[in-house]
Amino acid sequence: MGRIEFEADIFSAGGLTLLVDGSAQSHVDLADPTRLFFEYVRRIGHVIDHHAGPGRPVDVLHLGGGALTLPRYVAATRPGSRQTVALVDAGLVEVVRARAP
Repeated sequence: MGRIEFEADIFSAGGLTLLVDGSAQSHVDLADPTRLFFEYVRRIGHVIDHHAGPGRPVDVLHLGGGALTLPRYVAATRPGSRQTVALVDAGLVEVVRARAP
């Protein structure tokens, strides 16, 4: 695990950017998990939304988790969804949960 930091978002009160070794890896808005900041994450969100009707639960396997942005999005937009997050570094999850529960 490299150096992990969180940087406050200047665009929203609840936003945090996860940095690993100084490089932005993920962004999460704790006040609004439906707000997807990075374009590539928004595109993935659109695919999830296109896959099933609004509010319908889905089964999702996340390869990588970052700040758990997409799992939080799915939980907020599709209650009851079953999700699994696969990570190479389990220590990252502990740090994310401690800083951005």
